[in-house]
Amino acid sequence: MFSIRKVKTKSGAIAIQVVQYVGHRCKVYKHIGSTKDDLELVILKHAAQKWISSQTLQTSIFPEQNQKVLIVDMGECIAVTHTFSYQFFISCFEDCSLSELPQLLLDLAVMRLIEPASKQRSIELLSHYFGINYSQRFYRNIPKLITQKSIIEQCAYKVANEKFNESFYFVLYDVTTLYFETFKADEFKIQGFSKDNKYLQPQIVIGLLVTQSGFPLTYEVFPGNTFEGKTMLPIIEKFISNHPQSKPIIVADAAMLDEERLAELRQKKISYIVGARLANASLNLIKQINKAVVIKNGAVSRFDSKHGYLICDFSLKRFKKEKHELQKLVLKAEDLVAKQNSGTKAKFVKKISK
Repeated sequence: MFSIRKVKTKSGAIAIQVVQYVGHRCKVYKHIGSTKDDLELVILKHAAQKWISSQTLQTSIFPEQNQKVLIVDMGECIAVTHTFSYQFFISCFEDCSLSELPQLLLDLAVMRLIEPASKQRSIELLSHYFGINYSQRFYRNIPKLITQKSIIEQCAYKVANEKFNESFYFVLYDVTTLYFETFKADEFKIQGFSKDNKYLQPQIVIGLLVTQSGFPLTYEVFPGNTFEGKTMLPIIEKFISNHPQSKPIIVADAAMLDEERLAELRQKKISYIVGARLANASLNLIKQINKAVVIKNGAVSRFDSKHGYLICDFSLKRFKKEKHELQKLVLKAEDLVAKQNSGTKAKFVKKISK
């Protein structure tokens, strides 16, 4: 019966041999090899076991399963594939009833999720990763994809309603800006208030409407110099027109709506929740708020205002933080006054000539 023997050589390596013990004698039948590396030692043992299996017809009572050992350091990377991720996203599209969309649109969406890049680069990556090839004339088909926008929005509403059980009691609205790496503007790509601090570069404004859990419902694109407050009403009216069974409450931040926009919402009988700016409130209202909630941690109170109900709460932690910051500004102002220096950026210090 063959056995595997380990022998330490003079060089300090471990030799693997296939031997057979007869009485007190050991006969070497095959020298497999020697090594000083533990991983290679495992490989040599597997090679010895394989040789024994090929040389004898005797089967083991407890046969070991053959294991394939891969040495990464000795391997060579031939190619990288993202087939699993591609199939996963395509399955998601099918589950959302989007599989009937043009294949070019679906493939570009998949690449946007896997490795965001330009459209030209995305086409190259589709070929590199998945073997999906498109003609260099694919740009001609891209303008046609805008016709699929309404279909996608209807599918998004259906998914939010059926799969996420959204009641559309209220929706959230916000805008962002996307700038272009160029200084050449046109009637649509134009300079405006940039959220990326790229005021010299042309941009576009994008308004997005999402559910309370953040699931997107619809969007619109506006010229780069559009005031964000003017973008909300067209999107809301379009959403309500497409889905008359739902008339949700609109939630937006304070910068989104001015008095004119709030008046339009009330005129169209659209309910809203918007962040308030107490600095613009009347002195009488501020005194009422101070009396009702200040110094009462967690206190909440409701007040009547010209824009509807004003709900205020008080946080002791926030109060201490802002008080600390205010005291630092006061100390800085007193120091500037003592030095008779108005400072370069201190707007709270005014120099009065006598």
